[in-house]
Amino acid sequence: MIVDAHLHLDETIDGTAQGAAKELDTQLTNAGISRAIVLHLESQPWSAEEVAKAIAPYKSLKGFINVHPFNKDAKDKLKAGIDELGYIGLKLHPRLQEFKIDHEKTLELVRFAGELNIPVLFDAFPDGTHIMQGFSPVKYAELAKLSPETRIIWAHMGGHYVLDFMMLAKRLPNVYMDCSYSLLYYRKSSIIKDMVYAMRSMKFDRIFYGSDYPDRSIMETKNSSITIFKELGLNEDELTKIMSTNAINFFKWTDL
Repeated sequence: MIVDAHLHLDETIDGTAQGAAKELDTQLTNAGISRAIVLHLESQPWSAEEVAKAIAPYKSLKGFINVHPFNKDAKDKLKAGIDELGYIGLKLHPRLQEFKIDHEKTLELVRFAGELNIPVLFDAFPDGTHIMQGFSPVKYAELAKLSPETRIIWAHMGGHYVLDFMMLAKRLPNVYMDCSYSLLYYRKSSIIKDMVYAMRSMKFDRIFYGSDYPDRSIMETKNSSITIFKELGLNEDELTKIMSTNAINFFKWTDL
């Protein structure tokens, strides 16, 4: 059993959210993946309503809604997304949405997510533009520390800042990480050894597998990721934690 905790709908399938959701469900089935978290993005051509409607027919798909924290109706949009559209978490993307992670509006929305008892997934990948704008693992940690009632996922394990993110996460019990994108992006570098070192240091707890589809096909990412994990010495129990049970326990999916 495998859970993919980080992916998106593919805009190139047929231009519709319905077509993208159908293709995604097919790829997940073919790859033997039982459930996946679909991250809605305001930058994609579909509204939160369209994405929610598209994924609703598929038991394999659960969604996180993307809301800009500076939107004057941010709390209302988030609450409606959870209560009316069926989303189970909040997606925040400081780089794409161009907001500061240490802004009071960001903190306000993250704390509100905690009041709603839903997790928040932050993009934490330090691409060049983001670094030049002042990317800082400490800012992510300060926000998490100020939001102790909110479960926070740092996506991509912080990229090449992974050891900093790991050292911070060890002091923040409400913080989790996913290894999406980074594991394959850095595959020919020393960073993937650092990523596995960080996982081992955290006893393979609070870490989720994610494909970041449509970066690559679901099957290719799954197979390549498992190969890397095995080459770097993960045993079956450790692999199972990363690929399924950590996420199942986090989301309390008793039907898996």
